[in-house]
Amino acid sequence: MTEAREILIVDDVEENILFISEILEEHGYRHREAMNGREALEALRERAPDLVLLDIMMPRKSGINVYKEMQKAPELATVPVIFVTGASVVTGVDLTSGEEKTKADDADEMTRRFGEAIHQKFAGLEPQGLVEKPIDPKELIQKIEAVLA
Repeated sequence: MTEAREILIVDDVEENILFISEILEEHGYRHREAMNGREALEALRERAPDLVLLDIMMPRKSGINVYKEMQKAPELATVPVIFVTGASVVTGVDLTSGEEKTKADDADEMTRRFGEAIHQKFAGLEPQGLVEKPIDPKELIQKIEAVLA
């Protein structure tokens, strides 16, 4: 039997980590956790995982900045990353296209500008995947399996 792959979950919301942890455990993956960008970089430097599930909006270093630092470090640049984010839902701006999404409650102008800024920072990055919150467990596992295949 082969050893289970290890995934680093990086999210500042404990409930999200618990939810993702359950999904991973059900599918035989080991995992470690980090609650912010700085913790993520420490964990990555301690031992590189097989994959990182990386939230974008976090305190103490955003997921985008963690990703950029990973790309600069030769020992981390090859670690695959799947961004897991609720940015599109929160801001009303599609993270990948920059297109404004229709929301039941119109976001205020500042929230939209924040979404546009995140979209601009995301542009040009090449993660191995993107999963939007709320997380669909099947979609998450499909993306993980595709990246780790």
